[in-house]
Amino acid sequence: MRFNEVRIADETLRVMLEAGALLRDAGRLEEAEKILRGVHEFAPTSDVPLVGLGKLELQRGRCVEALAFYDEALRLHPESAYARVHRAEALLVQGKREEAETELRELIEQDPTSPHARTAQALLDAADLIGGTAR
Repeated sequence: MRFNEVRIADETLRVMLEAGALLRDAGRLEEAEKILRGVHEFAPTSDVPLVGLGKLELQRGRCVEALAFYDEALRLHPESAYARVHRAEALLVQGKREEAETELRELIEQDPTSPHARTAQALLDAADLIGGTAR
């Protein structure tokens, strides 16, 4: 059997993604990256592992690399609110407030009750509180 013939259940991928997120949040970035890249190999058309990798790069302070992952996620799924809100966060970190704010306000407008809209509003509030950047 070849690697590309191996199939993993969605539940297993979800658990792997969660493990990657937990490792990232614990600062175990290299381990998290390995897991997220592995999930991406098994689910190459999903935006979720790409956003996870972008969040990891943002945590490392690598905005350009984070944006590349978010852009790839949006290439695959142009309407992904998950990718859009995290891309806007990276733009805030880069000091590109106007571009980020446009994206965040659009997300809020599209579905004000979604979790992504709440995240978008929190990012706007945080940017206001600290004067234009999210970090």
